[in-house]
Amino acid sequence: MPQISAILSLPYIQPGQAQKHVTHNEAIQRLDALVQPVVADRDRGAPPSAPETSARHIVADGATGDWAGQSGRIAIWDGRAWLFETPLPGWRVHCLAEATELIFGADGWESQAERPFEAARLGLNAGADANDRLSVSAPSTLLNHDGAGHRLKLNRAGASDTASLLFQTGFAGGAEMGLAGEADFSIKTSGDGSGWTTALRLSSADGRASGAAVQSDPLDAAPGRLVAVGGFGLGATAAPRVGDADAALASGLYAMDLPAPAAPAGSSGPAILTVSAHGPQEVAQRLCETATGRAWRRARAGGVWQGWRREIGQADLLGPVGLSDGLPSGAVFETGTTPGGSYLRLADGTQIAWCDEALFARVSTERLEHVWSFPAPFAAMPQVSATLPGAESAYAGLAPGDIGGLMQETGSASAALRLPRVAGASGFAAGAQVAGLRLLAIGRWTGG
Repeated sequence: MPQISAILSLPYIQPGQAQKHVTHNEAIQRLDALVQPVVADRDRGAPPSAPETSARHIVADGATGDWAGQSGRIAIWDGRAWLFETPLPGWRVHCLAEATELIFGADGWESQAERPFEAARLGLNAGADANDRLSVSAPSTLLNHDGAGHRLKLNRAGASDTASLLFQTGFAGGAEMGLAGEADFSIKTSGDGSGWTTALRLSSADGRASGAAVQSDPLDAAPGRLVAVGGFGLGATAAPRVGDADAALASGLYAMDLPAPAAPAGSSGPAILTVSAHGPQEVAQRLCETATGRAWRRARAGGVWQGWRREIGQADLLGPVGLSDGLPSGAVFETGTTPGGSYLRLADGTQIAWCDEALFARVSTERLEHVWSFPAPFAAMPQVSATLPGAESAYAGLAPGDIGGLMQETGSASAALRLPRVAGASGFAAGAQVAGLRLLAIGRWTGG
């Protein structure tokens, strides 16, 4: 016959045993400690200094003193010494300090909250099935942090499988985001739950975006699409090319090769076209030749293009002037000097010519004459005036009072100017002349 019980190791009374009450009392004492077991705590590293009789504790790891080497066991104070019971898997005790039940297993003593919970299916206010093994029906679901961050993980078996979030209405899919049978992350939408559009795809290799929500090419102007780097020339080192300025109605930067349809007359070489648009009917364009720096601008109002207007910069102030359809097509001012004097042409078509040292010589006893070849031709007969010199030394063989008002026969390239003798004055003697007259002609260099 064995001496102890198989489970609780209670001592049996043996045949012919003396003092049977000792064995019986020991078994009762152990039963008293292990039936409906309750312990004070499980985190003590040393026994209490004044324990009460029948005090019970679970010995913590690394305990010292009388509890040294007894980690995990149930310590019982019998009034004189500590007794220790070695738990078996499945033993349960109630811990007063934690107000919870502890269960002994392979990992030692654990509360129910510390033990892993596993269930084949779980429905919270809803039914779970073989496919939706976790089902929750509630106004909201909270997944909170435990001291720091919180991460929700969706794991799939392989790259051809799916790990995604599916958003439904009436259990029909409307949107999905995640890894849907490929390595790239995607966001998809559906109007009926069966036909799906990949609105946005983010490459797993480099993170770049594509999909229906992104431009299909640099000139894609579909409303609602995201502009990619290079779209309409934004953020790119090479702008997209357009061949017709009238077709560039979306805001952006474009490259053009001139001359081109709808480009300014006279423009040439490579150019950059800048477009600012408020819808296709209200557009502003600026064209800049990259080789010369010349720039033009125009606008579209109510769907109708206005004419190109050239922008005037510092380099455009002086140079050859020009007019095209009544608009300046060259510099603002043009100046020059020839043997006939100097001239100034303005971009509006006005021309001023002058000569500071004209000499009027005697051609007869009745008049002095000077033929002035203009320094630059006029488009039509200009208005000519002369200013007599104030120094008497400029007059030879006559007195200032002998000269009458200026007479002229003026053409577009020259003027025959005469100073007549006033009535009652002596006739001009041989060699009579006036030097240093100032001549001024005002007219137009163009008939426009």
